[in-house]
Amino acid sequence: MNSISAVAPAAAPRGHRVRTKPGGDPAIVALLEEAREQLGSRSASLLTSNEPATVLEPYASIGLGQTIRAASRIPFGQGFAGRIALSRQPLSVDVTRESVINPLLRTAGIRSVLGVPVMAHGRLVGVLHVGFAVAREFNGADVAVLVGVAERVAAALATAEAARSHDPALELQRGLLPTTPRRIGELETAARYVPAEGDLGGDWYDVFALPDGGVGLVMGDVVGHGLPAAVVMGRLRSALRAYAIERTDPAVVLERLDRAIRHFENSVFATVVYGVVTPTFDAVTLSSAGHWPPLLALPDQETSTIELAHDPLLGVSEFERRSFRLPLPTGSSLCLYTDGLVERRATDDGKPHSVDAQIDVVRHLLSAHDDPEEACSRLIASTVGDKFVEDDIALLVVRRR
Repeated sequence: MNSISAVAPAAAPRGHRVRTKPGGDPAIVALLEEAREQLGSRSASLLTSNEPATVLEPYASIGLGQTIRAASRIPFGQGFAGRIALSRQPLSVDVTRESVINPLLRTAGIRSVLGVPVMAHGRLVGVLHVGFAVAREFNGADVAVLVGVAERVAAALATAEAARSHDPALELQRGLLPTTPRRIGELETAARYVPAEGDLGGDWYDVFALPDGGVGLVMGDVVGHGLPAAVVMGRLRSALRAYAIERTDPAVVLERLDRAIRHFENSVFATVVYGVVTPTFDAVTLSSAGHWPPLLALPDQETSTIELAHDPLLGVSEFERRSFRLPLPTGSSLCLYTDGLVERRATDDGKPHSVDAQIDVVRHLLSAHDDPEEACSRLIASTVGDKFVEDDIALLVVRRR
């Protein structure tokens, strides 16, 4: 494994997971198939609105040849689908990197898309779109067909949402996922979150602007699972943000967060890596509380594992933490992740799984030449795809332009 320095991370213990069969809502998938058949499209996809109505989340897709887990979350107003969500009007565009955020459409060879809002009782609940492998124009009849399917999708979503509303853990999880900015300062960012099948964990990522013009980057994992871990995760995320605007040194921020955990939380432990990209954007300062090593992809070089000298995870005891400053050249990418991306209990043939081997897989998949959305999609599609996921996966890729 190619690395910078050599200190191996310690894996945090995880709770038992309840296995459930992954897959989309059959009623929604059937409607996507119908839309594709009626319009002769290659793909059909549905994104749904989150509760604050700020982000579209991937819900189901057919015809793209990749897992929906690899798709992007789309902020309202950004990209093709985000513009539909904001305007609540049909829209068609030719697919380019500027017009469409989701890299799966470009990877699948989609050249033009038509989308419509999915409305329920005057409220936007999602965006439905179809994609074509050839550039084409759309008429009123095409829009009418897709609007008709969207009306039936809205009814199917209402049925599914009624069942989901009884799961407070799921709703909490959806509400805590941040809207990652596509661009912040001189950085481009993208993130993915894949929940474990049948349970909820305490993994989280975060990206935020700092008062001095820098950018804070977070990847964390609360030890445990279920609603208690998700609740603690929300509190830690808020506390870290509060400390981050008062202190510039990541080590000091984690020291304060550690002190808060040990004082206010009962037997809570968490791994966290916190980084600050300076306002000149030419370096990143990192501090790690027992978390997995970040990856750094440099232009025309082999991606490296940044093996920080890991300090203990949060919640153990008082400890003087350390920060490490690393160059961040133009065109380089930094990748932060949680253990779900690199830990497996066994390989497909039942043999013990090598974490080092999986980190190497991720390292070889990460390229400085990809924009962060493309990098995230490739990492999720190539490592887990549609396989059963027994642990949450959080992933953040940050590229200096």
